[in-house]
Amino acid sequence: MKPWNNSIWQFLVKWALWIVGTVYILIEKLRHYPNEERDNILGLHIDDDLREKTRFDLCTYMDSGFPRNGFWDLNSTTKIRLGAQLMRNILLKDK
Repeated sequence: MKPWNNSIWQFLVKWALWIVGTVYILIEKLRHYPNEERDNILGLHIDDDLREKTRFDLCTYMDSGFPRNGFWDLNSTTKIRLGAQLMRNILLKDK
């Protein structure tokens, strides 16, 4: 068995990610996002109301569209994976 598959090891990794994520959130509150990071992201227009929301507000908004709450608690890779699936669903729908 690989050592990183051990449940104790995974607990420690998850705890370390939580600590780093919490520090990231605290530091990010100090960052000013210029318009090019809020109004048009990778060529996709962002609606005015979404531009002004905080990270927590955006996560709460995301919760409103899913079968259950918890978007805030997902780690960033899981959020990206969810976004990739949503994009795939949209692209497949258009075909």
